[in-house]
Amino acid sequence: MEASLNTVDLIKNSSCVFRSLQDRGWDSPPSPLTTGCTTLDCALVVHLNKCSTQLLCLGMFGPLCCGEMYALDRLLREAQVLETIRRIAKDNPRRFRQPAEVIPQLGLCLGSELLWQQCVGQGSVYSVSAESFLLTLSAVYSRTLPERASSMADTVERVLDQRLPRRGNRDGVMVTLFQLWSYMEANCITDMDTHITEVAEEVWLVQSLASCDQEVIVQALRRPPECSLRREGLHAVAKLLRDPRGKVSASASSVLRSLAAQPRQREQALVSCLELLEDEQSDTRVCGCKALACLKAKESIDQLVYLCRTDKDDVRDAAKQALLVLGEEGKMALRHVETSQDSIPRLFAPGSMASTAF
Repeated sequence: MEASLNTVDLIKNSSCVFRSLQDRGWDSPPSPLTTGCTTLDCALVVHLNKCSTQLLCLGMFGPLCCGEMYALDRLLREAQVLETIRRIAKDNPRRFRQPAEVIPQLGLCLGSELLWQQCVGQGSVYSVSAESFLLTLSAVYSRTLPERASSMADTVERVLDQRLPRRGNRDGVMVTLFQLWSYMEANCITDMDTHITEVAEEVWLVQSLASCDQEVIVQALRRPPECSLRREGLHAVAKLLRDPRGKVSASASSVLRSLAAQPRQREQALVSCLELLEDEQSDTRVCGCKALACLKAKESIDQLVYLCRTDKDDVRDAAKQALLVLGEEGKMALRHVETSQDSIPRLFAPGSMASTAF
């Protein structure tokens, strides 16, 4: 809660980006408030909208409060962005600036400053249309990406963390320099070329696993590149554990079981599969339970117990089956759940219910 309040305070404090306008003698003008630079205004609107979206995620609880923790992390990054925009607005926002002058941290990621400069060309440094961003990445990376991983639109969506219009003009969707900076920091990127290649591999895996062709799926699961088994790739693999085609579900299970013996990859897989326990779809929560069983994830016992007590029947059953796989600790936890559940009907039987009528 304290972290939540601190984040909201940061965002409120950053709103004084507009207070500098009052210092210039613009007290509540009838026209819209502005930073004094149209393209910086556009960037500001993008990030204020992101704040609004993330604030709606606060208070959404589950076994791990994943949604809330991720929202807080994003809000902290957005607060940094708003503070940076505030500083620019106070110091002649129309003055020409190089990308590294706006975000000095760009220098920590090889290739990021050059990429952004190519995106904006002679235009404003603060933002560019999603269409221009997509075209630039396609021009820069299409030749270097593996042929099978050349779906640049999906790769760009992963970088932007948002869906792009599949048809029509994408010029109405803006990408900001601050957005790229936040993405780099969140993913600890040190080399943009390497990262784009790895994201493209993950996108290829996700697309292959969505195929209706069983052989395409099984082939993709045979030896997936290590870099493709990150968050989205792992989610796609886990969701196949409930596939009615035995060959597909067995292949997905085999991939996850192989990760159980690799500590670094297992840690990433554990976090990603735990996230599935908070998905809105019960089928996905079932797959999350099955995936944790494949990983032999004793660390997830508390979360599985939570589902056993609170979720729908099919999810409870999957959680119980997962606990049975997790050795004696899992079995003891399940026995405790079943013992406590056996006592509930006696506590709330009709004859023992207290009247609430006045």
